[in-house]
Amino acid sequence: MRKKKRLCALLLCMAMLLGCTGCGSTTSRSNNVNDLVSTAGKDVTRAAAADNVFSLNCNNDYSFNPLIATNHSNQLVCSLVYENMVELDNSFEVIPNLLTSWICNEDATYWTFDIAEGHYFSDGTPVTGRDLRYSLDAAINSDRFRGRFASYQGSGYDDTRFYVSLGIGDTQFVKLLNIPIVKYGTYGDSKPIGSGPYMYSEDETYLVASPYYPDYESLPIDTVFLVKYTDAASRITAFDDGIIDVVTNDPSSYTNLGYASTSEIHNYATTNYHYVMFNEESNIGRFNGFRQAMNYAFDRAYFAEELMHGNAAASAVPMYPTCADYPQQYADSLAYNLETCRLVLENSGIKDYDGDGKLEYMSGSAQKIELKFIVCSDSSAKTGVVRKFASDMETLGLTVNVQELTWENYIQALEDGDFDMYYGEVKLRNNFDVTELLDPDSDLNYSRSKDSSFVGYINDYLAAGDTSRSAMFQQLCQYIAGTGSLISIGFETHQFISHRGVIKGINPNAGNPLYDFPNWEIMLD
Repeated sequence: MRKKKRLCALLLCMAMLLGCTGCGSTTSRSNNVNDLVSTAGKDVTRAAAADNVFSLNCNNDYSFNPLIATNHSNQLVCSLVYENMVELDNSFEVIPNLLTSWICNEDATYWTFDIAEGHYFSDGTPVTGRDLRYSLDAAINSDRFRGRFASYQGSGYDDTRFYVSLGIGDTQFVKLLNIPIVKYGTYGDSKPIGSGPYMYSEDETYLVASPYYPDYESLPIDTVFLVKYTDAASRITAFDDGIIDVVTNDPSSYTNLGYASTSEIHNYATTNYHYVMFNEESNIGRFNGFRQAMNYAFDRAYFAEELMHGNAAASAVPMYPTCADYPQQYADSLAYNLETCRLVLENSGIKDYDGDGKLEYMSGSAQKIELKFIVCSDSSAKTGVVRKFASDMETLGLTVNVQELTWENYIQALEDGDFDMYYGEVKLRNNFDVTELLDPDSDLNYSRSKDSSFVGYINDYLAAGDTSRSAMFQQLCQYIAGTGSLISIGFETHQFISHRGVIKGINPNAGNPLYDFPNWEIMLD
């Protein structure tokens, strides 16, 4: 039941401003913590919401514009103020939202979208096609979303429909549209007008339920308070003490410091993709047989379970394993197997020619192999995968020199081509388009591959309809494995963390960790 306590909310707001720094407020935090209950480390069935209000962290040193916001805390705030065109579940299937239905022409280059009725911005004006077109154009030119829309050519609208033209057919284009919308003409504002369940208070220090939201009467709370903690350690302490009620966490990040045992953790899928590629102009990287053998050389389960502590999904192909088009049987055929790796190397002419226990390749005469494998040192999981690989290769007679580099030195080595292999991470599009990694003309093609066939296979997959898409994706994967140009390791999962037993109905996804917030049940007392 919704708590209609307007006066109480105002009093609690005053208390919060005395207790913590609100985003936009300069009030300092009180030293009186007698009314706060720390639950860190206690074995309880429910962690109390210590201050009896619902609060999110924020950081007013960063943008609150949903189309450019990069701070994760501010993105959470934005997800309550703005609605996405569509939502995606954890199998990357589309859930209608502001767009209720859609159809494309035969080659999937022209799309027509129907806009949901009854959605209004927080100023009372209706959401129309003009707002969606305006928001998409803004997203295309923003750093946060620009990379999604390389094939976009133009769009049109009327009050009830929205139209998009693409240069390259993509039957999954709608999956890219889990982007927030803002009211026409407000993109330049620090806090544009949104159509979400909440809106900013007059002084912009907290959120209040928007009376224009369709499910206004059923929202779980009237007020969402905003408190500012800028560093990871203080944010974790505030969460453990019940001052912040929910947080997101990237377990592979250097900011992952851990949360108390009373936390309730919901993992959600991401398109954060871990992979290995080669310098195909280096002495060993140019050998197709060597690259093919590496399909079997990486222990993906070790990456997902041991190094990422279960916060990843191992995958031998560039698609999240829960997706409907995931080729499970084919992916299994590329499983970690050092004996298969050795046989593929031997069949390609890479073997111990002189009996010293080390593998060589023939180039006029037997040539010793010493691989230079670079990895960014910002993640123990990444370096752990590479170290395990080096150890495994030593058993086969391959010497691997691992270089764990700072980000700046890592990027410089990629640009200079000063490597044989590199470990990478990239956020793929929601349709699992790997064009940027394999297109010879891409800025991310550090492999120096000249193989233009990749683009054809990728475009065939993107243009495929429901009945042929799985086959087209497997065909792409078979070509990738046959060239050995891209070795898939897996995908990260991220965490949505709340206090145990306080919230019911949590169902996060990568595009909206607060998905379905209006149907949550929040127990604050």
